[in-house]
Amino acid sequence: MAEFHIQIVEPVEIKPRLGKPDLHWKQGYSAYELSTNWIQAKGIPASVRALLDQTPEWRLATLLDGFFERVTKLPGDGMGSQTDLLALVDLGFENGIIGVEGKVNEPFGEPVRTWLGGAPSANKLKRLNGLCATLGVDVSAVGPVYYQLLHRTCAAIYEAKRLRYPRALMLVHSFAVPAKPDENPIWFDEFRRFSQAVGMPVTKPGEMSASKVCDGVHTSLAWVSDVPMG
Repeated sequence: MAEFHIQIVEPVEIKPRLGKPDLHWKQGYSAYELSTNWIQAKGIPASVRALLDQTPEWRLATLLDGFFERVTKLPGDGMGSQTDLLALVDLGFENGIIGVEGKVNEPFGEPVRTWLGGAPSANKLKRLNGLCATLGVDVSAVGPVYYQLLHRTCAAIYEAKRLRYPRALMLVHSFAVPAKPDENPIWFDEFRRFSQAVGMPVTKPGEMSASKVCDGVHTSLAWVSDVPMG
């Protein structure tokens, strides 16, 4: 089914589309930081460009369109995955999808085993089996990883398949300030464990994983650390 979208000119225009506008639209929170960073860049921000330049397949990327708070249908019934920013990019010789998850200090929701609960519903099992099948991983391997990372990655893949794009990247764009200069930003270690569990390891911020073919789409993971706009 076709969908229609409204152009965003100023970052604040995203506020009504957030799940909890008054809570999430504040300086120092991911929705504010991510939208301000990308809109002021008028394309791909310098920090993300530096990451993409490391990989031949993504080096020529230019932004075609960006959809904030994009909802993608997932296996089973219920809510879809609401990606902070879905970026459609021209790679010079083909097109790709970048699903951007903005973070400051917010967690990635809850681990899969917590989300499932003690007696998971048939619909939750259907959804989890579908997501794991997309990523080519066994359900038993994802219990400790964070559910949000699982379905955000699949959302990028599903959008790439919908548009018949051969490549997808799920990118965490973090604006967290580490407590010490030599420490990783908060939640990176959890992201690293997720990347290892799904076979696309990212060992440090500013790195993109090797690609893995997931449901016919060449898929990668990455983490970019940036500074808050304020």
